[in-house]
Amino acid sequence: MINANYAQATAGSTRLFDLRETDRAPEASAEVRTIGDAADRRLIVHPEADPVFVEQYRRLGAALHQAQLENGVRSVMVASAVAAEGKTLSATNLALILSRFKKRVLLVDGDLRKPSIHRLLGIENGIGLTDMLKRPGGQLWAHTLSPTLSVVTGGQHDPDPMALLISDAVRQFMTQAQDQFDWIIVDTPPIVLFPDARLFADRLDTCVMVVSAATTASPVAVAAVDALGVSRILGVVLNRADSSEIASGYGYGYGRYGAASPGRRGPFARWRSARS
Repeated sequence: MINANYAQATAGSTRLFDLRETDRAPEASAEVRTIGDAADRRLIVHPEADPVFVEQYRRLGAALHQAQLENGVRSVMVASAVAAEGKTLSATNLALILSRFKKRVLLVDGDLRKPSIHRLLGIENGIGLTDMLKRPGGQLWAHTLSPTLSVVTGGQHDPDPMALLISDAVRQFMTQAQDQFDWIIVDTPPIVLFPDARLFADRLDTCVMVVSAATTASPVAVAAVDALGVSRILGVVLNRADSSEIASGYGYGYGRYGAASPGRRGPFARWRSARS
């Protein structure tokens, strides 16, 4: 269940979009229907996905699309301060929604310490990012889930992922990926726990931070932002946010909306203007 709010930053102001007027069913395409039939119901392609939840990701995807048009953003790391904040789910759903914009999207599991995208999507973790970084310059191995969505899993475990991430192989992989795809979405390890995400940040255009409203202490979230640098962060997704708390904070009342009631929890996103 999600909070049905989305805040988009514009020059000098913040616009708050209410999504509860939306009662459209999710648009599960034939290409990705098999994912939805077999995978986690939190994915936007699941047949029983909450339409308000799906619409939230449509809006997040639209914000990224605007950033691409205005600033040429093509590669995005999805990060969190600590584990279990929802970054992998957010990265996967963003990739799924961007692929519906008829863009070629590559979703990359960059969490080489604990890869999990393959489990979320129900695909094999065979040849993946680790394997390609060990043998740079070769073929880009990816699972093709639809004509517009491909996935690079984490690959085989390596005891020293840092050695791979500081090598020139990451640059070669990104160059190869950008030659073939319009969007590259990278799920990374927690920022505060490991330095891996900061290494990815140097190779990617921007970052979307995912913060769990229920569990992440403010000082921890601030430490993660400071570690990356605020200028690198395009937006923040506040996950598992209680709609009643956000309503009181912005002076909005939701009693008249039947699609969502106080107490629903989910992502609430705030974005910098692509022009700032």
